Amino acid sequence: MSMRGLPRACRTVLVVAALLVILGPSRPDRHDFDIPDISRRINAFTADLLKVCARGDDLPANAVLSPQSLFHCLAMSYVASGGTTREELARAFHFPDDDKALLTALADLRRGLHDADRHDRIDVTVAQSLWLDETYATFREDYVDRVREAFDAALHRVRFARKAETSDAINAWVARQTRGRITRSVLPEDFDSLSGPGIINEPALVTVNAVYFKADWASRFDKQATRSRPFRLNASDAAETPMMHQRSLLLYAENDTVKFLEIPYIDHQFSMVLLLPRDIVDIRDLLEEVTVDQCMALRRRAYEHTVDVLLPRFEMRGCLPARKALEALGVESAFGGRADFERMIHRKLGADSIYIREIHHDAWIDVHEEGTEAAAATSTVHYSLGCSASPGPTPVEFHADHPFLFMIVHNASRSVLFAGWISDPRALEQQEAAAEAGP
Repeated sequence: MSMRGLPRACRTVLVVAALLVILGPSRPDRHDFDIPDISRRINAFTADLLKVCARGDDLPANAVLSPQSLFHCLAMSYVASGGTTREELARAFHFPDDDKALLTALADLRRGLHDADRHDRIDVTVAQSLWLDETYATFREDYVDRVREAFDAALHRVRFARKAETSDAINAWVARQTRGRITRSVLPEDFDSLSGPGIINEPALVTVNAVYFKADWASRFDKQATRSRPFRLNASDAAETPMMHQRSLLLYAENDTVKFLEIPYIDHQFSMVLLLPRDIVDIRDLLEEVTVDQCMALRRRAYEHTVDVLLPRFEMRGCLPARKALEALGVESAFGGRADFERMIHRKLGADSIYIREIHHDAWIDVHEEGTEAAAATSTVHYSLGCSASPGPTPVEFHADHPFLFMIVHNASRSVLFAGWISDPRALEQQEAAAEAGP
């Protein structure tokens, strides 16, 4: 999966890593591993995406994305799909065949996520919107009503011919939902007319999801303890990076190859889960080698230990070439004239079918001494087409001073909101410098 040709802002941090079935409550007295079916599906999708990214041509040094955002956004298209398109989307995302069960489960999951932010130091948002243009396509009322109700999606009727105006409106909506952290989810050129003699090929629908997360640690890192320490890039090279430090009672487990650590956020509704190899390994090898069974075994064996933690302080932004990733997962027909979204529109003279032209996914994360803030947005642009372990007596060390994986999980559902990896903090500084320099 080549990343060449992407904008500079996307080349530094592009794709995601996640190991997603080590999810469970952060309190050690609750060893209940009956993971909800919807979380298993989201986590299975992300695990598959992880493998695809690991085999890509241009694997980035550091990465972040939101599987939650991608899953919700494409589910809005899936419920109108049929035939081969439906089969391919179901395989890639692990969607169930029962649309009603899927929509109910996603609604329950969002309700649980929103209920978890009742603490004044937790802020969680999962929001959806539909942007319709019926100039060339007439959308089925039952589809629009179903998505609005099931996803609590805001409906906007627009004219995509007004490209700048419409892209500004979508981006403003995303910016509001993500507290200004994601400000560009679509571009005016996403709505170019592709029609030609005898062919209608025009933008008709954009489905958008936005996810926002902000929470303080249950036990904050002391800013005075943060200092520059070496991050070991490989066996011979290291880079100085700001490293946070604390010693706390945390859920910890290990095996012969990796260490597992769960750091809770305040109120224990969410946690950051970290997987650190015992030895310094190439991040590509780590993504390929760590298995679901291994992660589950580590989570089951985790007990409270006094842990001496070193964790880099970092901020990064990433954009995933989502269409390429989904094509690598076997989604093909959705992106062209063979797409079957028949339950989305009424057939009529002129445009009589819908396909997905592009999928944009952007994410951002800031991990610091007080806590974590993260945001993501996914926009799917549709076009109309037609004619006319046991505790030890002394503290254990979890020093994330070499490549590691991270994720933010909702403890009640064991569902991943954000995930990624760090393998070279120097790339974060380069990305920050590029952002300050501008386009």
